[in-house]
Amino acid sequence: MATPRELFLRAEGTRFDVERVEERSLPPGTVRLLDHRPAADRLTVMHAPAPEGPAANALEGAVRELLLAFVKAEAARTLPDALFAVAAEIGMPPPPRVRLGMPRTRWASRSSSGTISCNIELMFLPRDLVRHVLLHELAHVAHMDHGPAFHALLARLDPLSRVHEAALRTAVRNYVPAWVRP
Repeated sequence: MATPRELFLRAEGTRFDVERVEERSLPPGTVRLLDHRPAADRLTVMHAPAPEGPAANALEGAVRELLLAFVKAEAARTLPDALFAVAAEIGMPPPPRVRLGMPRTRWASRSSSGTISCNIELMFLPRDLVRHVLLHELAHVAHMDHGPAFHALLARLDPLSRVHEAALRTAVRNYVPAWVRP
């Protein structure tokens, strides 16, 4: 995996230049992230000198995990608030709990206890698709299944529901960077 030169979190409209720097004073295997906000939208990945062979793969994995941790922190900062705002806007109760993770096949889900789980990869999607996913999960407050009543409610909440559903089928390929899913 090559470290990305840019990290574009479409969901919040922020773009970061990513710079990678070898720092000889760091112990082997150490990886750090410097966030230069608010002065600049730039991230610096600092690491000990790059090793050769299998250890190089471990370093790349550590860099990937560091960047994913940054994306997860941004998701934790923005997705719950976005979900609560959409719920208030449409008159639905907010979920009792919001969880973040990286399931392989779902953008989000709602449990019978009301918890809404969001995939952090939503951060790479355009805002209209993220909003659709949030509306979809909130529609499950009224209808836990995907029956006709659910789809009728979702269509009222999001008149472009069918367009957004079609876009979500190719969203991983179109918006999620390759380094996220090696």
